[in-house]
Amino acid sequence: MRKLIVIAFVIATSSAFAQAKKKSPVDGKIFTITLTLEEQKKKAEPQKDEVSFMLGKYKSVFMGLAGLPTQADYEYEVDSTSGKAIVKFSLESKNEETQERFSWEGSVDDDKIVGTLTTRKKGKVVATYKFAGTQKNKKKAKPQPKPVAVPKDSTAVEQPKTE
Repeated sequence: MRKLIVIAFVIATSSAFAQAKKKSPVDGKIFTITLTLEEQKKKAEPQKDEVSFMLGKYKSVFMGLAGLPTQADYEYEVDSTSGKAIVKFSLESKNEETQERFSWEGSVDDDKIVGTLTTRKKGKVVATYKFAGTQKNKKKAKPQPKPVAVPKDSTAVEQPKTE
């Protein structure tokens, strides 16, 4: 009997760990963002980037241009205290060789994204960016079909008007 209880416990706990990772509400979304450098000594042009959430990974062209991996795992939580679901996310991408690290924190509210990117090298903050953007691949609502005039039935017999 004791063996049976142990076997049942092992099966129950192993099936809980074998469950698939829950899909993020932002998975599949692509955003076009603008990164603006904060606390800049000289005027720097804002940087454009395209970021996406795909299969549990956050992808950024800007990270690749900086010599970091273009994608990293991200963590998220859904905040629905305001009545609508806002997805807050965070991630870190690093290059062990150059000791560079990008830390992203932000939130997605429907088709808008905002947040902060902090870049570090050898543990020291190099730059801090604010970013904001909109969803690139948002499905557009299909236009309503135009009403079509129904042609008069030519086979119908008209009734004479009675006065």
